[in-house]
Amino acid sequence: MKKIYSIILCASLAACQLLTISCVDDVKFGDNFLDKAKGEDVNEDLIFSKKVYTEYLLWQCYEGLYCPFKSCYSLNAGVMESLSDIMHSELGWDDIGRMFYTGNLTAANANPGWCQSRFAFISQGGIQNMSNTSKRSIWNCVRDCELLIDNVDRVPDMTDAEKARFKAEARIILASKYLDGIRHFGGLPIVDHAFKGDDQIEEGRSTIEETVNFAVGLLDEAIAEPNLPWNLPDNEISTWEGRVTKASAIALKAKLLNYAASPIFNSDKPYCTEEPQDAVEARHVWYGNYDVSRWQAVVNACEQFFTMNSQNGNYYQLIQPTSNDEEGYRMAFRKAYRSRNNRETLLSVHDRVYMLEWDQCPANVWHSGAIAATLDWMEMFPWADGKNFDGQQYYNQKPAQKDIFLGRDPRLYESMLVQKQDYKWQIYGQGNPVQLWEGGEFAISGGTWAAGTCRPHGFPTYKYVLDLGSDDQGGQGIIDDEPIQYSYIRLAEIYLIYAEALAETGQQAKALEQLNIVRARVGLPKIETANPSLSLSSNKDNLIKEIMRERACELGFEFESRFHDMNRRLMFNDFKKPLRGMRIYWIDADGNRVERKWNPDTEAFPTRFEYEPYEISEKSGNPRFVWKHPENWSNKWILAPLPPDEINKNYGLTQNPGWN
Repeated sequence: MKKIYSIILCASLAACQLLTISCVDDVKFGDNFLDKAKGEDVNEDLIFSKKVYTEYLLWQCYEGLYCPFKSCYSLNAGVMESLSDIMHSELGWDDIGRMFYTGNLTAANANPGWCQSRFAFISQGGIQNMSNTSKRSIWNCVRDCELLIDNVDRVPDMTDAEKARFKAEARIILASKYLDGIRHFGGLPIVDHAFKGDDQIEEGRSTIEETVNFAVGLLDEAIAEPNLPWNLPDNEISTWEGRVTKASAIALKAKLLNYAASPIFNSDKPYCTEEPQDAVEARHVWYGNYDVSRWQAVVNACEQFFTMNSQNGNYYQLIQPTSNDEEGYRMAFRKAYRSRNNRETLLSVHDRVYMLEWDQCPANVWHSGAIAATLDWMEMFPWADGKNFDGQQYYNQKPAQKDIFLGRDPRLYESMLVQKQDYKWQIYGQGNPVQLWEGGEFAISGGTWAAGTCRPHGFPTYKYVLDLGSDDQGGQGIIDDEPIQYSYIRLAEIYLIYAEALAETGQQAKALEQLNIVRARVGLPKIETANPSLSLSSNKDNLIKEIMRERACELGFEFESRFHDMNRRLMFNDFKKPLRGMRIYWIDADGNRVERKWNPDTEAFPTRFEYEPYEISEKSGNPRFVWKHPENWSNKWILAPLPPDEINKNYGLTQNPGWN
């Protein structure tokens, strides 16, 4: 089995070096955990001399779980979902606008100096600087996990059961890092132990098949471990909420296999035919053929999950509304993706306790338009009766014959702000109605915002950031009183993964059942009944499109789900299409636009509007280069480049196609 060449773990593992302590109870962790203390000669022997020290290493493994809102993973404050069609960045200094939208990203400038290409293959400063976490690569966390797996058995004050559980947890986290890497680079070097001394391995990058199999093997080991619980017992939740379980492992396995079975890798032709083709010829970026059995493996993983969940009393369930109305549906959806300690979350990241308004990402950059929703995303959400949105027919009418924001999928109102009078959450309500029309006052976070960067395309982002202020905080500081989490994967996604795999294996009826389970949570009827013209029971292509749309509505902005869906399904046309925003105008009784402030003391709240769509590139500070010049599009963008400095070390890396 191939391994990454030795220096990665000579400098960074031998090293893992190093636990900082001033006394037994004062142990640093996080980014500083493996730093050597001044005047101390601390090494692996100390780390594994006591359970308490080894625990800190495990917590550092957890700290390495990917979260799109950690500064070490963001693209200079840019949000990767704004590379998809549901969001667009207007931030002036992020790598999204400077490097991707302009097409200025190259293999040479991509990893990871001032700018960063989606994900760092190696840490800033190279292999010798693996302790640097300002731009965290895959291997920082891989190092920690392998070190723990290799050494935990020698900790004297731990039971065998505790050691086995620690190893299982590290394997799950390690597998997640391989999924992170696969989604950005394809096949990776396989690291299956912490290198010691002068080990030299000449081979480097593995095929996509070998890489996937390695990660799946890690997860299968964790699933088979009897000391790893299916779910956390109630008496552990207050202390260990967020810790991985068997359910985490199987869910991650389904997510990984789903990516591997997708057209990006599982195809009769490679996604990109541009030179260099070394990675294509070596099967580093595709399997070399299409095989439906890869989709069947996804089906099997999902069914393994549901079987084991049933055997464990169906512990994991979708959060259901407490009332069958818009308010109940919205709160159930919000709790599902945002609240800690819920039985829908299968693997979560606790990046912070509360979201603060001036956290760099996503809350702070919201003000600069770095996470701005598009009209294209708004149109993906169906009507409340389950019919796909067809409100385009009301665009440019003065006034529109129908309120296009009334009676929609409740998830729309939790994903972005729209021109809706009766928002009831936090600072929105009768005393502060949302005014998104041109010239309307948009009160947010205790202040008044004009039609500026906070809503550059007409729809301020709501998911995660909510309204950036709570009543009891005066619109400042803590956004709400509930600790936040970010779900790497939750049960709703398992249903949607299962639906996609069933559709790909010709089981449309069962696929629709899974799709409808997710829709029912927010009060939507069966999709095939609401949209009979799509023939979803027999038309596979239409069904796959609807599953992708449903994923955008349910999972959009969660771990850049839409962006990775567009990559893995090779949705080239969606990358190249001109994205749109919307301007909303208040229309008076004579059909004229009102260009003055609304006076709540003398006027009823406006209900007559004109909806004017426009291409974002028309007025954007950050137009995407492919919109003005579609001929500039290259399929190379589906995967990221590897750093030439690493390739030139000749230990077996190949460059991804199209990147020279």
